[in-house]
Amino acid sequence: MTSRRSIVGLASVLVLIGLTGCATKSRPDPRETVKGLFTAMRASDTLYLSQNVDLAQAVATLGEELRIDSGAPDPARALLAQLTGEGKIRERWLDNQIVLGRANSSGDTAWVEVSFIDRLTRVQYYNKMRLDFRGDRWVINSFRTL
Repeated sequence: MTSRRSIVGLASVLVLIGLTGCATKSRPDPRETVKGLFTAMRASDTLYLSQNVDLAQAVATLGEELRIDSGAPDPARALLAQLTGEGKIRERWLDNQIVLGRANSSGDTAWVEVSFIDRLTRVQYYNKMRLDFRGDRWVINSFRTL
């Protein structure tokens, strides 16, 4: 009887250790990746943007909204230029007050609500960014430009 209790007690401890281990391996908040996007845009940090935005997928989902010259040799590079320096998306987004809303996730996919509020008119433009979990981080792959 005592050995049976010991085995049950040991099994309970191992289950608790396993649960605690799982809790420490939780995924990062996808909102942090989106927040990092805007920080990188302010600094024109092309390395962060290249690592945390799937530029090719974003170009594919933006379609006509992006307005990249159809003869551009590398649309992903053209999008990166729009997100940095004097790029139109950078100007459009960073001229507004940016408010991050809720993040919802389902498996390896997350959506983060982003509102851009015009500083003069106070008009709010609502957006959702889609992210995929790849390896050890969230990667932005879809958004609208406003």
